[in-house]
Amino acid sequence: MDGKLWPAYILHSRPFQEDKLLLQLLLPEQGRLDAVIRKRQGKQYRALQPFQLFTIALVGRGSLKNVRQLEEQQPAHLFSGKVLFSGLYINELICRLWPTDTAAEQLFTYYETALQSLTLALHASEQLEPCLRQFEFSLLAELGVLPDWDYDALQQSLQAEQHYYYVPEHGFMPITQQIPYPKYTWQGRQLWAIAAQHWHEPETLLAAKLLSRQLFAPLLGNKPLASRALFNQLEKMNPSPASPQS
Repeated sequence: MDGKLWPAYILHSRPFQEDKLLLQLLLPEQGRLDAVIRKRQGKQYRALQPFQLFTIALVGRGSLKNVRQLEEQQPAHLFSGKVLFSGLYINELICRLWPTDTAAEQLFTYYETALQSLTLALHASEQLEPCLRQFEFSLLAELGVLPDWDYDALQQSLQAEQHYYYVPEHGFMPITQQIPYPKYTWQGRQLWAIAAQHWHEPETLLAAKLLSRQLFAPLLGNKPLASRALFNQLEKMNPSPASPQS
């Protein structure tokens, strides 16, 4: 890269060698990048917080860039409790699923929108699930793995009252009496509501949550999400009737 200043968010950081940090960054056009920054000591120490907009200059031609300049652009979003773990979940999804050095057309915008929605959810908890579902399906769309919302796996038009189950890489298969009844099914009208992003409807939110888990499963593999484990621990300490990530 040429050292040009770019807006960026730090998705994750960890120690690297003795005096450096390895950052996973999200930039508007470049997508997710890995970069190394030297730690600052004493009065120069500066926390590199997640959920904070920076301007950054990167140099290097390989897959691992070096940070030449990093400046705070806006104060960090200060999340707590379920909202914090939901933000970490969003960060982890990007780190796990978006290939490094792969251009992203809308991912940066989707991420900023999610941060704004999480801020609203601090004071209006009913906004948390719509925020997560919106980001999940936006990410799936950006990854190019959303199923066809109009036709089933047999290339027949979806029917409103017909029940379907999802087959990876094929799409929605209509339920017939010749097969065992799958664990998770959706009616055509539910799938249309998800496609239309009707997040104000509780039925759509529940259907979308179950579907997103199935769509993410083959992409995430067998390694569990660390943020979901943290969220589940919080739920055990403070049980609630409904959970956006349960």
